[in-house]
Amino acid sequence: MSPMKILLSILMIAAGFHAAHAAEWIGPDEKLAGKYDTKQLEQLLEQNKPAKDENIKVVPLFRNARSSNILVQVRDREPLHRHIDSDITVFMLRGAGDMRLGKETRPVKAGDVIHIERGAIHAYINRGAEPAAAIVVYSPAPGPKDRVLVEEKK
Repeated sequence: MSPMKILLSILMIAAGFHAAHAAEWIGPDEKLAGKYDTKQLEQLLEQNKPAKDENIKVVPLFRNARSSNILVQVRDREPLHRHIDSDITVFMLRGAGDMRLGKETRPVKAGDVIHIERGAIHAYINRGAEPAAAIVVYSPAPGPKDRVLVEEKK
């Protein structure tokens, strides 16, 4: 085998180890009998509770050029807005409320997944006593002016 092929093989193996190490699981660990332990998710939420006077708390979890993952907790509601850089996928973790998409409003709850295309006007309204929580994935990762507030038309 040529030295170039050996070097290429070593680099590919090293890249594979790096990629494997770069992953981090924040969801439940599978346990015996098909049950799940949500300890890691509960710890993440416990360590990042919104303050009593904080309506929306955003915690960055991961970011690269292709995507951004954040934990969002909403005590009351989001203002009506749109994203100009990114499509977003919302994974509801806790709570229940209404998701407004354009002129339509739909009930959502923990376990639901909502895809919102770039440019779509939307807002979440929490209907529970405790803050709702979601993991939101932006694709591609948003720029600094991605979120644009929208005036309610009367």
